[in-house]
Amino acid sequence: MGINLEQPRKLLKLALAVTAGVAAVEFGGGFLSNSISLVSDAVHVLTDVIAITLSLFAVILATRSHSGIMTFGYHRAEVLAALANGIALVILSAWILYEAFQRVLLPREIDAPIMLVAAGFGLGGNLVVIFLLKGHAKKSINIQSAFVHVIYDMVSSVAVIITGFVAFYSGIVILDPLVAFLIAGLIARSAYTIVKGSTHILLEGAPKELNIQDVTDSMKQVDGVVDVHDLHVWTISSGMDALSGHVVVRDQMLSQSGKLLEKLNLTLSEKYNIRHTTIQLENEPEVSFKRTSES
Repeated sequence: MGINLEQPRKLLKLALAVTAGVAAVEFGGGFLSNSISLVSDAVHVLTDVIAITLSLFAVILATRSHSGIMTFGYHRAEVLAALANGIALVILSAWILYEAFQRVLLPREIDAPIMLVAAGFGLGGNLVVIFLLKGHAKKSINIQSAFVHVIYDMVSSVAVIITGFVAFYSGIVILDPLVAFLIAGLIARSAYTIVKGSTHILLEGAPKELNIQDVTDSMKQVDGVVDVHDLHVWTISSGMDALSGHVVVRDQMLSQSGKLLEKLNLTLSEKYNIRHTTIQLENEPEVSFKRTSES
């Protein structure tokens, strides 16, 4: 039975609409109020928009069939988009740091009421998205990723609101660029994680949550397996891992080899969530002969 992805898709679409609205309001409010911390929070919300968009993209791609020359479908498009967005966030965080530094040297007046209204709207939007995604965060890795991003953004929204109240009641504006420094650091950290993760996938690195030796040992424990070598595990897209390798088996009938393959695939699927495999079986006597000849 296939996984029902309709509910996660609807939730992600709704969360995307709310988050995009929050980013737009905070960008506008930041420029109108002359608050660099609110603009930086809008950029931080933009990271949520990116995260939710990529999660939604992954859910949609999971329902598409592979055809034509794109034998893996377009799952890698998600990774390429993540890399491009990560680089864009690095540039945006550098711009925020520059603007914040300029405002430390030469403080500017802030329209606190506009800032508070926009930041309050942003916090409200974050709470709505958290409410939407909370119930399904543990059921879907894509929703969980989006949920974590929104939690972090809620914290930065609270910091911006505190900054607005301080500016409104005391007229002190130096806190605005200081909060912007903090949020820019969060954005840079997110950008680094995105670029590092997507680059690791594009370079065909093994999934970080997997221990290749453990995978090898589990395959060797399957009855009938003598040895495993030339094992490769890589990620096609988020939540979609693949494996290829050579498995040395005892001399046996073809029907027995088919059952052994089923056991191997079942082990890899249940223990490591690896469902796309290419396994080449090798006869033990032939492999032993080759190794003896080479030595």
